[in-house]
Amino acid sequence: MKIFRRLWVFPLFAIVLVTLGSGCASTDSKSGEEKNPPPIPLPEGVALKKDKDIQGVWLSPDFSFKGYDSLYVAKTVFHAVERPNEVKMREWAMPQVQMQEIEVFRNTGLFKIVTADTNQVQVGGRNLRLENTIIDYEKGGGAARYWAGIYGAGQPVIKIRGLMYDGDKLVFIYEARRSGDSGTSRMFGGFMGDDTVQQNDIHDLSVDLAGFIKRTAESK
Repeated sequence: MKIFRRLWVFPLFAIVLVTLGSGCASTDSKSGEEKNPPPIPLPEGVALKKDKDIQGVWLSPDFSFKGYDSLYVAKTVFHAVERPNEVKMREWAMPQVQMQEIEVFRNTGLFKIVTADTNQVQVGGRNLRLENTIIDYEKGGGAARYWAGIYGAGQPVIKIRGLMYDGDKLVFIYEARRSGDSGTSRMFGGFMGDDTVQQNDIHDLSVDLAGFIKRTAESK
């Protein structure tokens, strides 16, 4: 009985070590120092409310997503901890946010044009502009996911704050965070690349955001 208990304790101890280590894995670096920028405050008077699939949303009073000709999605800005060992993944993730949101927003049918090209925005038309900022980021680690990914260890982290404008007027804000949220990432994340897990997270985030926008438009 004592032998059985010892055999059970060892793998549990290993999981604990991996879990604890995964929290600092992405901050470990042989050279360079991480940069930790100050947080960006929300605009004055804005209070985010939780939605079914998104951690925080805010809508300007009487605003509706309906009736617009185009939605322009700007290049993603990075304003989170910059770790030296995450440079390549950061550079990969930033355009992924823009590309996946454009693809998913087009499928809503709400806008005639969804684009990253300002030349496609109709001059004099009713146009929206979405500016995304990554405010929390970790690339994750496959080894930690292999041992304890089901508990969240080693999962990539991405949190985005998006501000949408009609001209100069702020009309919509969202904040959404994903960290290996799919069942596949939790169960089989140890066999998946960091980029694959995070790509799934960005896609899931984009789908949820587009769903909120469409649902809100149809309710007004």
